[in-house]
Amino acid sequence: QMGLTQEQAEFDGRGYVQSDDVVNAGFIASDTSRVQVQVVYDELVLLDHYEGVEVTPLTREVSPSDPFALNLMRITVDGKPLDDPGKCSSDVQRCIDVALENARIQFKHDSLKLEPRLNVTAWPSAIAHQDLEETPYAENLVRFRLYTNYRSFIERAEVRIFEATQSVRDNPLAVIEMDADGMAQWQAQFDEHSAPQRKLQYLIRVYDRNGLFDETAGQPLWVLDQVDPAAAQADFRRELLAGYGESRLAVRNIPLRGGTVQAHGSAVPEGHGVWMAGYAVPVDPNGDFTAEEILPEGMHTVEVAVLDKSGNGELFLRDLALQQRDWFTVGIADLTLAANKTNGPARLLAPDKAQYSEDISLNGRLAFYTTGKLGYGWSLTASADTREGPLDEIFSNFMDKSPDALFRRLDPDYHLPTFGDDGTVAEDAPTLGKFYLKVNKDGFYGLWGNFTIGYTDSYLAHVDRGLYGANVHYQTLGTTGFGEARFLVDGFAADPGTVAGRDEFRGTSGSLYFLRRQDILEGSERLRIEVRDKDSGMVVGVKNLTPVLDYDIDYLQGRILLAQPLPPTADDGLLVSDGAISGHAVFLVARYEFTPGFDEPDALATGGRVHYWLNDYVKIGLTASRDEAAGIENNLGGADVTLRKSAASWLRLEAGRTQGPGLLATTSLDGGFNFGGSDALDESAADGTAYRIDASLGVQDFFEKGRGQVTLYLQDLEAGYSAPGLAAARDLTQYGGAAELPFNDSVSMRLKMDKQVQKEGLETEAGELNLDYRLGENWTLSSGVRRDSRKDDSAVVPATQEEGERTDAVVRLLYDSRASWTTYGFVQETLQTSGTREDNGRIGLGGSLRLTDRFNVLGEASHGDLGAGARLGTEYLYSDRTTLYLNYTLENERSDDGLRARKGNMASGFRTRYSDSASVYLEERYTHGDVPTGLMHSTGVDLAPFDRLNFGAHLDFGTLKDPLTAAELKRKALGLSAGYGFDKLKIASAVEYRVDDIEQPDATFSERTTWLLKNSLKFQISPDWRLIGKLNYARSESSQGDYYDGDYTEAVLGYAYRPVHHDRLNALFKYTYFYNVPAADQVSGANTAAGFIQRSHIASMDLMYDLTHRWTVGGKYAYRYGQVAQDRVNREFFASRAHLSVLRADWHFLHRWDALFEVRRLDLPDAQDSRSGALLGIYRHIGNHIKAGVGYNFSDFSDDLTQLDYRHQGLFVNLIGKI
Repeated sequence: QMGLTQEQAEFDGRGYVQSDDVVNAGFIASDTSRVQVQVVYDELVLLDHYEGVEVTPLTREVSPSDPFALNLMRITVDGKPLDDPGKCSSDVQRCIDVALENARIQFKHDSLKLEPRLNVTAWPSAIAHQDLEETPYAENLVRFRLYTNYRSFIERAEVRIFEATQSVRDNPLAVIEMDADGMAQWQAQFDEHSAPQRKLQYLIRVYDRNGLFDETAGQPLWVLDQVDPAAAQADFRRELLAGYGESRLAVRNIPLRGGTVQAHGSAVPEGHGVWMAGYAVPVDPNGDFTAEEILPEGMHTVEVAVLDKSGNGELFLRDLALQQRDWFTVGIADLTLAANKTNGPARLLAPDKAQYSEDISLNGRLAFYTTGKLGYGWSLTASADTREGPLDEIFSNFMDKSPDALFRRLDPDYHLPTFGDDGTVAEDAPTLGKFYLKVNKDGFYGLWGNFTIGYTDSYLAHVDRGLYGANVHYQTLGTTGFGEARFLVDGFAADPGTVAGRDEFRGTSGSLYFLRRQDILEGSERLRIEVRDKDSGMVVGVKNLTPVLDYDIDYLQGRILLAQPLPPTADDGLLVSDGAISGHAVFLVARYEFTPGFDEPDALATGGRVHYWLNDYVKIGLTASRDEAAGIENNLGGADVTLRKSAASWLRLEAGRTQGPGLLATTSLDGGFNFGGSDALDESAADGTAYRIDASLGVQDFFEKGRGQVTLYLQDLEAGYSAPGLAAARDLTQYGGAAELPFNDSVSMRLKMDKQVQKEGLETEAGELNLDYRLGENWTLSSGVRRDSRKDDSAVVPATQEEGERTDAVVRLLYDSRASWTTYGFVQETLQTSGTREDNGRIGLGGSLRLTDRFNVLGEASHGDLGAGARLGTEYLYSDRTTLYLNYTLENERSDDGLRARKGNMASGFRTRYSDSASVYLEERYTHGDVPTGLMHSTGVDLAPFDRLNFGAHLDFGTLKDPLTAAELKRKALGLSAGYGFDKLKIASAVEYRVDDIEQPDATFSERTTWLLKNSLKFQISPDWRLIGKLNYARSESSQGDYYDGDYTEAVLGYAYRPVHHDRLNALFKYTYFYNVPAADQVSGANTAAGFIQRSHIASMDLMYDLTHRWTVGGKYAYRYGQVAQDRVNREFFASRAHLSVLRADWHFLHRWDALFEVRRLDLPDAQDSRSGALLGIYRHIGNHIKAGVGYNFSDFSDDLTQLDYRHQGLFVNLIGKI
């Protein structure tokens, strides 16, 4: 008994058994005819996700819980059920796309796009150290919100909180698990508070199902005595959206395979929410939204829903396939056959135009770019461009290179400042040659093209260059518990055609620095800030800088403009002042490539790096490099072993060997106006070896209740050792250590000792002991003693050198309000001196004041035997809310100006030498471009309120001393900056003033006065109109005479009219003014003094207008007025003017027929030259990939000065193929 109702069953009787194909075979009757009974009934069946799917499973991002997502009916024909697994047909998907468009939602998917984003936002960014019972809200509560676009690969997520000075590899203060919605919260509970704030940092770490993790860079979190009630009671849900779409992904280990789905929408009704792929999407107050998700390869049903709070609204289920194999290809083949007729000496005046000397010419060009997935995780990117030339030559020089740019960037000083469309630029196939190739799978890639090498794991064997050639890399997907790849190998072989340069600048309290060389290779620079120990000179902290966000560079004029002033010193954490301005030295280090002279150097560079972690605690590494240029060979090799117990306790052993003169390197103490060091290769340099030992001991790792850290180092360089950043002309041995040991809650000790032994050179020794004693809740009494000595056994001792011993002692009394301010006073006295050492008695006052929850002022003033000293600085808490960063670079100079995730880069995020066992030079690695790009850049979505105003100030007053020669530099520096951003307007301005009194080698002094003014402006008048500009002005005068002055001015104004809805007319305008007096010590690539002075006015206008749907006209006019003086002192300028006019018309007169007409004219009035040309062509489209045309071109050159005129004209046939 089946229990079927009458409606569920039916029967039918037939005389013959039917064939399976009745239409063609008819009825079947035979000797074995029989009666067959078949019962057919309907029954609901369970949904089988794999029904009808043979290879790829169907993945649903949402559970099918509504009637529209299920097939409740099965259809039978002639008693047999049809196979209907529930998959939508292409027609149904087209209907869904139309419905999405009608709902003002744009949906797309891309199997090739794979750009992971990971970020975490905290609100508020400053919290109280405890909760106050008398208030209705929790002042110590901070909430976190996760943003990522690859949640399908994430198993769980956690927020990790550390002290600001702590390594993120160390044990965190707190770990907070995030819920399924990516939300978490934490309440601080500290027994006491120290003014003005306690600095923490937090990051997000996400894990996949195999335990591999990705994590972000640390972000600051301040802990205060009390917070602004408005911030504590603000709508945290909206504030936490400030980081939506941004990325701070710094450690990446989770493997991703798949593609990207995106949805953008507008006009979402009030009170409605948006969901995509099962996750809620935030909607801004205007009803706009954007969402992006990376999904695994295969079939997917992605949900896009717009629903009200009751669940009513519109639901779209979009079936799609993210392919294992997918390709994007674009290419062009251009062939031109021309019959030429030339009158006049064209071959003499234009020798590069081969067609001027031929009756018949055949030119061609072949170019393509392709990127795609080969399957099984393999991907390939390739490009080639033969460039236009005679057909018989375009392949003969295919391996030639043109060293014009390592990584191209659209510099608006030489291009248009704005195109008005929020477009981004990505160079996916950078190459100095004519082709590029890269193959990639998981942890492996191999490429031919441009690349950067950064082997910085070893202190003794740095390999850090931008090159052209072959690069192969492999690392295992498995990692240590600290996130490092267990095995890594990387190798390269390059023919760069350039020479590496390295310039080091001591911080000047300013932001303008002149490179030693002009005309460096575009995109080849790598900049970082180094903090160097004041006694040993060793690097103790590093911050790698990001182009455009942290600095602007002029490659032609060799000039760097930092986003923020760079101070000369950093806090050393010690009590005794060794001068009017005390602390560790701060340097800007610039590495770049340049072409020496007009001839391309015959260079070959090879090298590699390999490391292997035997387990989480033992690592072995090897580094090698060989560089041969102009017959001079440099070899560098190194080995390193790391033994690690924890992030705080470890031992690292290194050894290195070099052969050859090494890298060109120069040093400047005044911002690049004067350089010291050598930039000439010494071919007779001897070989050298080196070894180094670094150790760190975390007391808590060996004693349960212990606190503190002890560090030790030993470095020995043999004469002739010449690695980047390490060069020893004589045998040099350095050793020392430091200890920070809190005995209890009231008493702590700091100890530091450094010694340098150098044969026939400068020997130094320094030691300092500090003790702190808390007298009560607010008062702390500190005392310290320091002894140091200097002895110079050089053959020639500088006249400025100081020798002898000195012992200083200091007492400091500090008052901590336990609120928003601190103050202290100190008295320092010299106990003993010998030789030529000066007394170092000093008395001073200092303190800090927190003006708001996110803004501090810090200062100190003192006076003593070595002169007066003063410093003033401001500190601002940057966060995702900070849209206005004091960056004076035009916004369109980078590929993505919507990035908020890296604001405040120069002020935070320094890696310190003993924070963990990793190299201090370790860089944050990004998969796409120099920084992660923001999702919100061009979608016009504004989800959270942002800061409108920020400002800063700095003051440095005092005397600095060269650590090698003891030469004095008396400095007075002052700077002010402010920025305002609201709605459509952003404006920023800064002024810097500096006076340097510099002691020369002969013990005389020269004075240099420098002014710098920086301004930037962006005004988004409407979505159609945009105005952008900048004005930078610098002037530097030297008491040594006009020859040593250095000035520059650059003013840029850009305007764009790019209508959004009715783009019949488009217009672009640019005006640029340049004035440049290079620094006296700057040289060109040929190593000759850069003595010429340039002054130019440039203006241009581009217009395009659609007369009808068939006719389009366009025009361009550009004007340049330039002046050049070849003598820096007697400035006699020679002027030159140029006019360029272009008119063009395009006519689409039939379905597959086009015509164009173009006229160009270039006038050079001062040279009495003019050149004009005209082009007329008619083209026919043949299919979708071929275009053939015939035309006539005419060009005319006239030189009224020499009477050398020529005319070139002729017919041409042009065939173009495209894909």
